[in-house]
Amino acid sequence: MHIINELDAGGAERVLTRIACHNAQTDGPKQIVVSLMAEGVYGPDLRQAGVELHCLGMTAGPRDLPGAIIKLARLMRRHKPDAIMSWLYHSDFISTLATILSGRGSKRLAWNIRCAEMDLSQYGRSTKIVLKLLARLSSCPAVIAANSHAGQRHHLKCGYHPKRWAYLPNGFDTQEWQPDPTTKQRLCDELNIASNKSIVGMVARKDPAKDHATLFSAVQKARQHGHDIHLVLVGDKTDDLPIPAELTGHVSALGLRRDVAKLVPAFDIAVLSSSFGEGFPNVIGEAMACGVPAIGNDVGDVADILGGTGKTVPLNAPEKLARAMSELLSEDPAQKEQRKAAARQRIIDHYSLAAMNDRYLALWDGLAGNRDLPDFNFPV
Repeated sequence: MHIINELDAGGAERVLTRIACHNAQTDGPKQIVVSLMAEGVYGPDLRQAGVELHCLGMTAGPRDLPGAIIKLARLMRRHKPDAIMSWLYHSDFISTLATILSGRGSKRLAWNIRCAEMDLSQYGRSTKIVLKLLARLSSCPAVIAANSHAGQRHHLKCGYHPKRWAYLPNGFDTQEWQPDPTTKQRLCDELNIASNKSIVGMVARKDPAKDHATLFSAVQKARQHGHDIHLVLVGDKTDDLPIPAELTGHVSALGLRRDVAKLVPAFDIAVLSSSFGEGFPNVIGEAMACGVPAIGNDVGDVADILGGTGKTVPLNAPEKLARAMSELLSEDPAQKEQRKAAARQRIIDHYSLAAMNDRYLALWDGLAGNRDLPDFNFPV
């Protein structure tokens, strides 16, 4: 049983959907997903794959909290899940109380951390309170998993003291995310732009953590350096972002799209300009799987994921981000092809969907008592 705050577009939601659907379609253990709120963007995908989905209908604020804990405990008593995995802070808190109330016991529970170095000033009071409570409760679950070194380090600083840590890096379906040389022309036709433009793309919702302002500034500077860049933004509410006047006509903000795997291969460069909060950003791995060179701000485990196939730049440094774009765009065709191939091969070798699924299966088996909990140490 997976418990998550909601199922709208986001990295954690996407990985949960990926792992639950994969197991539902490959005779893996039965998957039950509980959204504390509504079914969101990914609910239909889960249902179509045969995943049992329950939505508790919580709204923002503490008023629904007792009812959600009781509803979740009832679901646990009814289904008697062998393993329980909670995703994101509020779900960790509610799931811990519900496992105790249900009698299932927290020995079956794993928290799944998906973020690092959160700037809590950008979020509500409830998130700060819950994080403090979770630090105190962090010895309750059998294991706390994290998808990044940065996430583990940050939560240790926050006071987390679990019985055991587990490293669960993200994995990618390299059949879904793969190069497609025909996509650039299709995207240019859709956007009504010339196909000889350099497309720089960022897949990220409108959120303070994503720092679109730095990206806009960097693109302006790169254009001033002579690169005919057209910026493509994909993600929830990106079509609400105010576009600087200097970039009028040079930015396409597409909002939330369900065909992202058909858009990313069209990018000449994929960028992630986040200034905080990232652990293991999916968008970097997805771009690399598509053979798209990536540039990421030095947040979370971005540098480790890239492994030298792309570039990392300091936070809030538009001039350096612009320079990195210029360097990649200025490479000769042979260099570009070599970089693209190396990026995809790194995902195949180190971050495949099969490797990720094997780790999750072993952890769930350990929670169920079918084997000892695996020792998934964080690599040095």
